[in-house]
Amino acid sequence: MRHNRTTLFWVAGCVALVVAVGIIYVIVFGGKEKLRGGKELARINDRVITVAEFEREMEQLPPDFKTLVIDNKGRKAFLDNLIERELLLQEGLKKGLDKNEDILAKVEQFKQGLITEALIEELCAGKDAVSDDEVRAYYQKNQRKYLLGERVRVRHIMVKTLEQAKEIKKRLNQGEDFIALAKQYSIWPTRQQGGDLGYIQRGMVDKAFEQAAFSLSKGEVSSIVKTKLGYHIIRLEDRQKPRQLTFSEVQADIRTFLRDNKRKEILTSHLKGLRGGAQIYINEKLLATEEGT
Repeated sequence: MRHNRTTLFWVAGCVALVVAVGIIYVIVFGGKEKLRGGKELARINDRVITVAEFEREMEQLPPDFKTLVIDNKGRKAFLDNLIERELLLQEGLKKGLDKNEDILAKVEQFKQGLITEALIEELCAGKDAVSDDEVRAYYQKNQRKYLLGERVRVRHIMVKTLEQAKEIKKRLNQGEDFIALAKQYSIWPTRQQGGDLGYIQRGMVDKAFEQAAFSLSKGEVSSIVKTKLGYHIIRLEDRQKPRQLTFSEVQADIRTFLRDNKRKEILTSHLKGLRGGAQIYINEKLLATEEGT
């Protein structure tokens, strides 16, 4: 499916975040624009976008969006997006939004978050790497964690009333297409995918739904199933037996898990030192009062 480039760039650009960053810049530097060098690519009133800045903005795009700026048309659409964001920022500044107390509070929170994140990255630099041997050793020791239970792939049609469910079930029995009826009548978000829920495991869905789904044979359609959400008609698309996930399937997740654990240990140790050297006072009575309100 093809998407409008401009719409995608608006999503990828996170307009609110960009505006917040712009306001931080104005607050911190007092609105004194300083060009960071490079050729002038565009000018919006007194604001200059240099080639270097434009390329940095493109570099920050998610990988899927970078493919949209490889040609001139895509680059022009992205530049137009930057210009429109700048126009919104300038309008916000004209209205004095950079002095709005709520916005200043959010800017301060954002600033504090950036500083904290930068410190954590500095603390963990070179200390949170996970070797291939560590990943494999964890997998060998914890293989039971990576046992994948029986899974079934199902489609379903969900409606609000029993009468609707009965009518749809009747039409299915007469040979009408399940996917077409799901698209037409189902009130579940997967209706446009013909009711496809993908693969589910036991414990993921309502017990009545689970019991019906796992009791079906491939291609079989269930009777009407009632849950607290509504009335369902289920069709089994596929069944996968329990199996052991291979090392290659889980090694990336294990590496991330081990890295996160190392970072947590580093941060916990550092915070212990900070707490030991800090003067911290908590008004327990006031805290208890606040908790009770």
